[in-house]
Amino acid sequence: WCACAPDFGMMKIVLAILILVALAWGGLKFSNFVSGRMTEMKEQDRGGATTAPGKLPGMAAELEESLDSARRGGVESLANWLRLHRHEVNDPRLADIEMDYAVLAGGSNPAEARRVLDGIRARIKPSSRAYKRFQQLDKAYH
Repeated sequence: WCACAPDFGMMKIVLAILILVALAWGGLKFSNFVSGRMTEMKEQDRGGATTAPGKLPGMAAELEESLDSARRGGVESLANWLRLHRHEVNDPRLADIEMDYAVLAGGSNPAEARRVLDGIRARIKPSSRAYKRFQQLDKAYH
């Protein structure tokens, strides 16, 4: 053979390395895809993906109708709704609903409004989307 002829042994090694790199890249892409889908599924399980449009996250859209009905029913109705559904709602939406209750109750029972706001204070963080409203109500009732 001549010196300019390709070395098939070296080409096999290069081809094998390229195949391994392609497999590793494909595996990484697949892993990222699966991780993303798992995260989406976890959010759906927590109600994050079914949040009503224009509302704070933390509550499934299916509860909106009963919440609206409870708000129309007044303080006692909203208090009962919170007792029944508190375990199905997470912050920041839970804090927002509790602040609605504090406003309704605060007109006739400021001590109850302060009690509710104290409960929210224990768990709300300054980074929460409901924090600004909390600060305003906290100033008004304390």
